Amino acid sequence: MCQFVETMRLENGRLQNVAAHQRRMEATYRRFFPGCEVPSLSRLLPADISGQGVQKCRVVYGADGVETVEWQDYTPREIHSLRLVEDDAIDYSFKSTDRSALEALRRRRAGCDDIVIVRHGLLTDTSYSNIALFDGQTWFTPRLPLLAGTRRATLLTERRLVERDIRPYDLARYECLSLINAMLDLGEVVVDVRQIFFKV
Repeated sequence: MCQFVETMRLENGRLQNVAAHQRRMEATYRRFFPGCEVPSLSRLLPADISGQGVQKCRVVYGADGVETVEWQDYTPREIHSLRLVEDDAIDYSFKSTDRSALEALRRRRAGCDDIVIVRHGLLTDTSYSNIALFDGQTWFTPRLPLLAGTRRATLLTERRLVERDIRPYDLARYECLSLINAMLDLGEVVVDVRQIFFKV
């Protein structure tokens, strides 16, 4: 049976962007488990949680509701280089626990820290995040990501990002690439475009 996941940022005892995660969970239930009751993510936070810093809350769920809730301290991965990897067939439009297709592509990174997946000639996502590219004035994000991330959605609503089709040969127009996801804000993990490599 399908399992899906929401990863949320807990900062100084408060869950971040819960409404966006809830909307994505509701969309997943409509698609895969119509008629099933949708759990409330806002009720998952223990009453006694406290402390400073950032933690990751990983919620796995399915037709029977929430199956596991895991908490762990969070430190961003160090990403200094990226490899463009092509796959026109990959589909990760829902945040599933089955990451086998993504991990298979990541194994093709050939010495780089991670990958950027190119689908139908357009940049999409890394193996675990959406992306944004900076041209010196504006941050642009691919119009057709593999997964519509919650951080990406918020940044678009706040007009901090602009959607655009971005092709591999467009990279020369940009200065850097930022990884963005529920745990990473815009500009937190940045890669110089000169460290984005094509095929080996």
